[in-house]
Amino acid sequence: MNARLLAPLTAAQDGAALDLLDRAFAGDPTLSWYLFAERAGFAQRRRAYLRAYQRFHRTNGLPTLGAWQAGQLVGACYFSLTDPQPSASSVQAIGQSIRQQCGADCLARLDHLLEAFDQQLSHPDSARIEFIAVAPDRQGRGIGSLLLSQTLEQLRQHGCQRVALETAEPRNLALYLRHGFIQTGQLTLAGLQQYYLQTDCSDSLGRFHPGS
Repeated sequence: MNARLLAPLTAAQDGAALDLLDRAFAGDPTLSWYLFAERAGFAQRRRAYLRAYQRFHRTNGLPTLGAWQAGQLVGACYFSLTDPQPSASSVQAIGQSIRQQCGADCLARLDHLLEAFDQQLSHPDSARIEFIAVAPDRQGRGIGSLLLSQTLEQLRQHGCQRVALETAEPRNLALYLRHGFIQTGQLTLAGLQQYYLQTDCSDSLGRFHPGS
């Protein structure tokens, strides 16, 4: 296997990263739920949402990590630190963009999941892993594990003590558990089963300690 390069994504690479996110999350249960995959135009809503999120991430200078192989982008991770918080204007802008391009009902479902995620956090100052995307034809080759390991290392270097993420893909749980995450809750909705995981990345073993 050719060597893989890990580096932050630049603004010039956002187009390639958007294409990667769109392919990787084409069948994601969470996006499918809050963007109403059963309705016509789902592919357009999904791409519009991912573009809006990517713009929000870039506007706030939030960290990214890309994985390249033979000059091709094969994986990407978008995550957030505990500080600084996104600007109020950018939060309003992404909400307006999703409402206009995806629909008010999609935004309402997304807001519901975001509130549920906040309620699951044992510590409000937790960093968050938003997206880990691997090109569909490169999955199962350790790229996601490499991205996750390096992301956790970067969060440690930034002084983040706790990290949280959520997923509706049961097949992803084993990966997160191998990297020290512990499932701390779940949410059952009509058409969606969401899992919440957290870890203490200040611990060399990466174990989450409730109430610590």
